Amino acid sequence: MKATTLKRPVRLAATAFIIAAGGAAYAQETAEDTARETVEQPTSTEAPELRQEEFQEPGLDRHYDDRHYEVGPDDEDYPDGVAPFDEAPESSTSAPELPEARESPEERLQRYFMLYKEALENKAYTEADTLAKQVVELSIQVFGINSLDSARALTNLGIAQHQNEDYDSAILNYSAAIDIIERVEDRLNSNLINPLKGLGAAQLASGQPDKAIDSFQRAVHVSHVNEGPHNLMQVDVLESLAETYLSVGEFDEVKDIQGHIFSLQARDVELNSLEAIPALERQARWQHRLQQFEQERYTWRKIIDIVEDRRGKDDLSLIAPLTELGKSYLFVGQPSMSFHQPTSISSGEIYLKRALRIAESNPEATWKTREGAMLALGDFYILSAKPSRARKIYSETWDLLSGDEERLKNRHDHLETLVVLQDVKPPKYVGIDGQVRSDLPGDNYRTGTIVYDYSVSSRGLTTDIDMVEAEPAGFEDMERAVLNNLRAMVHRPRLVDGDAVQTDDLTFTHKFFYRESDLPTVQQDGDLAATN
Repeated sequence: MKATTLKRPVRLAATAFIIAAGGAAYAQETAEDTARETVEQPTSTEAPELRQEEFQEPGLDRHYDDRHYEVGPDDEDYPDGVAPFDEAPESSTSAPELPEARESPEERLQRYFMLYKEALENKAYTEADTLAKQVVELSIQVFGINSLDSARALTNLGIAQHQNEDYDSAILNYSAAIDIIERVEDRLNSNLINPLKGLGAAQLASGQPDKAIDSFQRAVHVSHVNEGPHNLMQVDVLESLAETYLSVGEFDEVKDIQGHIFSLQARDVELNSLEAIPALERQARWQHRLQQFEQERYTWRKIIDIVEDRRGKDDLSLIAPLTELGKSYLFVGQPSMSFHQPTSISSGEIYLKRALRIAESNPEATWKTREGAMLALGDFYILSAKPSRARKIYSETWDLLSGDEERLKNRHDHLETLVVLQDVKPPKYVGIDGQVRSDLPGDNYRTGTIVYDYSVSSRGLTTDIDMVEAEPAGFEDMERAVLNNLRAMVHRPRLVDGDAVQTDDLTFTHKFFYRESDLPTVQQDGDLAATN
């Protein structure tokens, strides 16, 4: 990680308490309360699915569209990339280039906000944190503490802090934003939805899934009050709620939520139309995560039938569902009488080869389309323990990408760098007797860490696994669960000059939550006391 030296207001976390209480003491904070410190910029994190709130010049009507900045929790880091930010106000379509001494507070606010957005887009989260704090100070100066603009500034600060894994501070600032909106508007105002989503995501990340569920459910309720029970704006919140239930093993709740999401998205469309495909795709991906593999295959086939019927059998839009259908044959779940069909891994290869044929024969296909189809087939061979076939496909892809600068960049990102093909999600919570816990935990959880070193072979499998650290020590069931998960992890192997090679000196860090009563020493003391 690269160390970056930045000016960072160190008293703003405590300031959230003052704002939440509605006091005016914050206005007395000055730039003198800053200190220079060295911080490390994190390489990756999970973040709430939130839109970055915009600021308008005083006196202008405010308008916010429905686009969101999406970075999924659990999941999944950046599931489908980053969606656009809301457009900046017309009066500030670009950051002013004026010296600070000549800027008005409003101009300085807009300039810092544009810089904050740019930092987030570039994943410079430490810089975004610092800029967001300056935006909060300026927003309070321009609009006052009790304003929606200051609430939005605090929400954006919470987003940056979440990206930096400073979840406690993020919770404080999301809560402060909620408190302001409730004072300025009411407890059912639609502006509450975004900070409630952020609050829930931060609570989940800090080991408080019970509180996260409450926050997400409240956000859904507020959306129902303002937009009606069938509004599509609630889908993102419902997704977050499903992720929370999934993290604690409440699979029936997840199934119910996903069924509800599908009914919302498919409510006003014909199920055999192209318009139904986004809802079907979402349904298929969740069926996969819930290990409903036969249902998943049924859904992908339905999508393929729709595309073939409406666009033909060689359309490029068939590549994605054919690829996902092929990959699904790597997994075997509990048979379902409603969807059961005989399955074999070779069936998956057939679908992936068809996707590659379409990419190679369709005149509208680009080299990127062909690259994606080739890598999908190669990855399938790695996951189905056919490394020699995978090496052949990867070598051909290497040749395809050995061209101009753009192709070389893809070669670096997709072949010269390890890519996880089968990720693992070790359990997050320890139970009362030290057993891995799946039911919903309560409060007072602490964070533990388990670290392993490992290598990835030329076949993409994890090898040479050694424990580096377990803090606190003694949670043997959790350590064993992490080890077993790490053994199951599969990568696309790294290539050098077109050949797959072993990669050494890798580190896997797993954070988990436990209660003080779960500590082995505490349990031993309790056993001794009971014996005596």
